[in-house]
Amino acid sequence: MPQNPLPTRLNGPWVTLLTLVLVVVILYTGKEVLLPMALGVVLAFVLTPLVRVFDRMRLPRFAGVALTMVLALGAVGGVSYVVYDQFAELSSEISQYTSSMRKKVSQLRLGNDAAIRQFTRTMDRVTEQFYNDPDQRNAQPVRVVPQKLPPTQRLRDTFTAVFEPLASAFIVLVLVAFLLGQREDLRDRFIRLIGAGNVTMTTRLMNEAAYRVSQFLVWQTLINVAFGTLVALGLYWIGVPYAALWGGITALLRFVPYVGTVLSVLMPAALAFATFPGWTETLQTLALFLTLDVVTAYFVEPVVFGYRTGVSSFALLISALFWIWVWGPVGLLLATPLTVCIAVLGRHVRSLRFLAVIFADEPALSPHVRFYQRLLARDEDEASVLVNRKLEEVGPVGVIDQVLLPTVTLVQHHREQNEIGADDADFVMDVIAETLEQLPSTVDPTAPAASIVGLTVRAPGDEIVLEMLRTAYGRERIAVMSPELTAEEALRTAIRQAPAVFCIAAAASTRGSEMRNYCRRIKAALPDTKIIVMRPQLTEVATPLATERFREAGADCLVLGAKDAVVAIDRNLPATNEARPQPVAASA
Repeated sequence: MPQNPLPTRLNGPWVTLLTLVLVVVILYTGKEVLLPMALGVVLAFVLTPLVRVFDRMRLPRFAGVALTMVLALGAVGGVSYVVYDQFAELSSEISQYTSSMRKKVSQLRLGNDAAIRQFTRTMDRVTEQFYNDPDQRNAQPVRVVPQKLPPTQRLRDTFTAVFEPLASAFIVLVLVAFLLGQREDLRDRFIRLIGAGNVTMTTRLMNEAAYRVSQFLVWQTLINVAFGTLVALGLYWIGVPYAALWGGITALLRFVPYVGTVLSVLMPAALAFATFPGWTETLQTLALFLTLDVVTAYFVEPVVFGYRTGVSSFALLISALFWIWVWGPVGLLLATPLTVCIAVLGRHVRSLRFLAVIFADEPALSPHVRFYQRLLARDEDEASVLVNRKLEEVGPVGVIDQVLLPTVTLVQHHREQNEIGADDADFVMDVIAETLEQLPSTVDPTAPAASIVGLTVRAPGDEIVLEMLRTAYGRERIAVMSPELTAEEALRTAIRQAPAVFCIAAAASTRGSEMRNYCRRIKAALPDTKIIVMRPQLTEVATPLATERFREAGADCLVLGAKDAVVAIDRNLPATNEARPQPVAASA
């Protein structure tokens, strides 16, 4: 029996999956090397704006970098000294606060309720019987004696525990200084490594990543420092001991997405609970953190950040879990800047576009695709909400161009490919027609009456596209032929009316030859009449060729959307409608 040959190469999805697995393995196993590098790059992003300030002051690069490092280390060292001093004082008094907290908790015990006491006694008897197993009555306690290490081993362990953090910190500082001093050279080398042919993509990627990460980190640092300062002042006013310590810890923990503020409130609230006899100070502490967090998260950060990060909240949460698994607590601090870089990479590298879909803050689906998908699911309510929200943002014409017209194009395409049935297509088109009727009128009451006639070749969907144009320009200002007439009868009737402008609309990608024939016959009968063709299904690539062919057939303008059609009508409409073009009887 012949065997199927093994595949000689993997397809795209498998290559992408294996690449992601390999990257995760490298990140996890190379933590000792990659973590200081990532931390150094992030710190360089934070300090780059300050170095640029010194560059604008005409200071030598070496002096600007040195001054930046001195200022940064001085600020961190000063805050660390204050925090460590208060932490050491707290450590010496922790037993006093612990006993006070234990005494206060004991006062919160429930009263002598009979049901609770009975339940407690029952649980005690069950537990006692469980531990009084006959097989365990003769068991002897075992004492575990720790192995005594030799002096050299203890010395090596102590040296490793002290030397590794210091070495990592020194490497990070040297890396930051090098990145700040040689950033242009490193940028050029990176572009050379990627290839000169990709210089445009690489430049955009680096600029966007640097801007988003730098702006985010700088503003996040300023906001966290202000938040920690307000916390320290508030706790000092309440009377909670070591207010400066809790302010510094809060400023640091707020770099942790979502849970940083929750973690920072635990210790000062517990200390207020142990220090003061009542509940007033504890509740004031909780209220202080809650008020500051609500104001910062819902008012300050949205205004300051806006679209600076370009990463969705859900992506930040998932990335925080991932980076804490890969790199521990430091990875949690680096989660946001690293995720921003990944999202930017996905925007500019086509093979990594899925990363932008996962992490970026743009909607996963465009409005017309969401509208179409909801209608296919028979969810008219959510589709109506989407239209109403879009109506507030862009108005009736924007809804037509961004939602309704593209949806009609999707319906036509999927119907031609037999991806949807006639029932689904009819339902979507009916809802679109109802939505058009509900859109507010855009007609200016003071606008003069216009001599405009709308035509179609009577293909499926053409009438609704023409109705969209009438809704955008004004239903009363564009006349249509009776649906009882055939396409030929409608064309002859329209020519006899001799309007100033003809609007020919189509929904399908076919029937182009029929529409060009319409243009030729209209131009032959009415040489001065303007002809505007609206074909929203055309792509950007096909539009120039289609425009040229329709101009050769006599059309004056080819547009893709309702907004462009409105502009074209106003541009081609005569100033007055008194001198209307006269038809040529022989050509009709």
